[in-house]
Amino acid sequence: MKARTRRSIVHVDLAPFFVAVERSLDPGLRGRPVVIGAASGRVAAVSDEARAAGVQPGMPLAGALERCPEAIVRPGDLEAYARVSEEVTSLLLGHSRRVERPSADEAYVDLTPEGPHSPNPVAAAETLKDELQRRLGLDAAVGVASSRIAARVASRMARPRGLLVLLPGYEASFLARQPISVLATLSPSAEAVLAAQGVENLGALLELGPARLQALIGPLASRVLDEASGSAEAAVAVAAPPQAVLEDVQLRVRPEAVEDLGRVLDALAARAARRLRPFGLRAASLAVEVRRGDGVERRSVALAQPLGDERSIGEVARQAAAALLEPVAGVRGLALKLGRFAAAPLQGSLFPPPTRLAR
Repeated sequence: MKARTRRSIVHVDLAPFFVAVERSLDPGLRGRPVVIGAASGRVAAVSDEARAAGVQPGMPLAGALERCPEAIVRPGDLEAYARVSEEVTSLLLGHSRRVERPSADEAYVDLTPEGPHSPNPVAAAETLKDELQRRLGLDAAVGVASSRIAARVASRMARPRGLLVLLPGYEASFLARQPISVLATLSPSAEAVLAAQGVENLGALLELGPARLQALIGPLASRVLDEASGSAEAAVAVAAPPQAVLEDVQLRVRPEAVEDLGRVLDALAARAARRLRPFGLRAASLAVEVRRGDGVERRSVALAQPLGDERSIGEVARQAAAALLEPVAGVRGLALKLGRFAAAPLQGSLFPPPTRLAR
């Protein structure tokens, strides 16, 4: 009988992601307390240095600065965070089609070998971590194990930028020593009930058995046991290709010339192309939206030859928007939408591409 291939699940810990992005844009923030403010006047994210001073997400910014006067406050850039998050997903998909992003702060990647020529999972995880730093400037902690929970705990232990690999046969003993607080499915009230019974780690929790655990915390017991053992986890899902790609930007700086808006369209095209690249897709339709204070204008393009490279997409977007960008001063936002995807080798740049313009 053919031996079953051992699963290799990688957990990538990017927390706190907003801070990581700010540091990738400004390396001078590394090692310093950083606080990301929300529009509500409250803290959206904090660095470990600020957290050590007592700053917590959700607290008022004024209170955060009282606790940590030396903190560097950034207003937050949701567009930058969304762009970098997409780049992270694209990079991960370059290593495996099985990628899940439960949040911007983390990702699961299934690197289980699928054949004799598949890369070594540990070497692939190391490469993945290095690429996040080299290409995106993001520090990541990475855990490698045969289950999600073990990989997630390993990555937390590897913070802020290490790599921890659990060797075969050690997962059970490793998890048994972990506190019950590592279980995502365990509510604070259930955790308190178990703590009152002297159950402090996963080993003690598993020893309770289904009946005893259900008597203590109710119908959640089955899910808690599954997570604690890591033996009944669903496989990391294959990432689904997008049905459409929409890139949108609200202009913060008033444009002075058409070329300023052209560069914005180029940036939107680059972001859209990155989202197609992991799936080998090309777009057969493109639409540009120009927003002003008094309304919105749109122009759509049907492409005779689908395109997938950012230069060609940017050129078509510029052509489509050319008649909509004057007067420049009134433009407040731009959007680019791609659709009608075809799975085929990427098309090289064609200038001018054969198009049919229609309002």
